[in-house]
Amino acid sequence: MILYAPVYGQELNFFHYGLTDGISQQTIRCIEKDSRGFIWIGTQDGLNKFDGHSFKVFRHSDKDTLAIKGKFINDILENHYYP
Repeated sequence: MILYAPVYGQELNFFHYGLTDGISQQTIRCIEKDSRGFIWIGTQDGLNKFDGHSFKVFRHSDKDTLAIKGKFINDILENHYYP
C-alpha cells in the first residue's frame, strides 16, 4: 500500500554550514540524528555534534585517553545506554 499526501503551500528553508560556522571539515562521511535531537556528523577530520545552533568538534588526541580513536569517522551508531 502506498500513501501519498501532497503538500501545498509549504516553504522549505535550507541552511548551508561551512568551516566558518565551526564544522571540522566539509567532506561528510556519515550523519545521524540521535534520540535527543542532536545531529552527529562524521568527517575526515573528526566527529561533529550539532545542536541546531553551533558545532562541537571531537578529534583524536594522543594526550587524551578519552578522545576518539581516529581522524576519519565513517560510521555513527547511537548507544542507548545512558549511565
